[in-house]
Amino acid sequence: MIPITIRQLRYFSAVYEEASFTKAAEREHCSQPALSAQIRSLEKTLDRPLFERSVNGVVPTAAGRRFYRHSVAILRSVNSAQVEMNELSEQMSGLVRIGLIPSVVRGLLSSVLPQFVDTYPMVDIRVLQGFSDTLAESVLAQAIDFAVVLKPPTHEGIEITKLSKGSMVLISNPALGFVRGAPLKLQELPQLDLVVPSPNHTLRRNIERRIWSKEIRAGRILEMDTVYGMIDFVSHANWATILPLVAVAHDTESERLCINPIVEPYLEADLYLINLAQHALSTISRLFVEVLGREAETCEKKSWPADNICQNLPQWSDVRRR
Repeated sequence: MIPITIRQLRYFSAVYEEASFTKAAEREHCSQPALSAQIRSLEKTLDRPLFERSVNGVVPTAAGRRFYRHSVAILRSVNSAQVEMNELSEQMSGLVRIGLIPSVVRGLLSSVLPQFVDTYPMVDIRVLQGFSDTLAESVLAQAIDFAVVLKPPTHEGIEITKLSKGSMVLISNPALGFVRGAPLKLQELPQLDLVVPSPNHTLRRNIERRIWSKEIRAGRILEMDTVYGMIDFVSHANWATILPLVAVAHDTESERLCINPIVEPYLEADLYLINLAQHALSTISRLFVEVLGREAETCEKKSWPADNICQNLPQWSDVRRR
């Protein structure tokens, strides 16, 4: 029997997950004819078709679906072996490529990163900031090792870990007169001028649903795709915004902002770790994620201890596949 190669497994998994030879070739940085040839060779070796091809794309056969489980397990095992060999030295080293949403960059990174880089001086850190959808694409393209997002994608090739439980808060200028830290019910609020992200952002879609259902009475709407800018604008104008608590976890005592937990309806802002299912995280990546997750949990707990908003926080081991 002709041996099956790692390249064939990678190409097969990419076609399976993207449901397209074209997208799979783009993801694997190869030509479509070369990828198609490898899949045909794999099907010949296995003596059965793995995909049904049509003008509308490709659909895995029953054999393809069964083979995919083996393919992912083999690729993950090979990747784990490479990671372990690279970590044989006692000192942690290497490059960690991290994708973070803007709320995490603003609210958590400054608490986590300085001590982390001091503790592991031989580790190079590369941080990419982006929205959840963009970061998911970067994970699939292997441009980053993992990402921390608010809304995990529904994709066969991505492994999802619930990192921490979080909540949304109303952030306003103190001139609007809210009692700092007091729990709020959206339907009881007066009409507010809101600064929100652009429509391609998950948070914007969630806010719009609340406006359509009349749970939020919105006056003027201002679009801004920077968390730093949104918060700074609110601090200088009689406007408000709705963001995850982690974005302002260290600003709850700030005199220039009024931050209130939203308790009805409860708007979750849970953080999720996403990475390729076929790629095990390196030890240093896992350490960074654990530190970040603990910081997120700590910020959520200490910000509103009296309100007990967040209970039963998930653990690092809470892994689920989609």
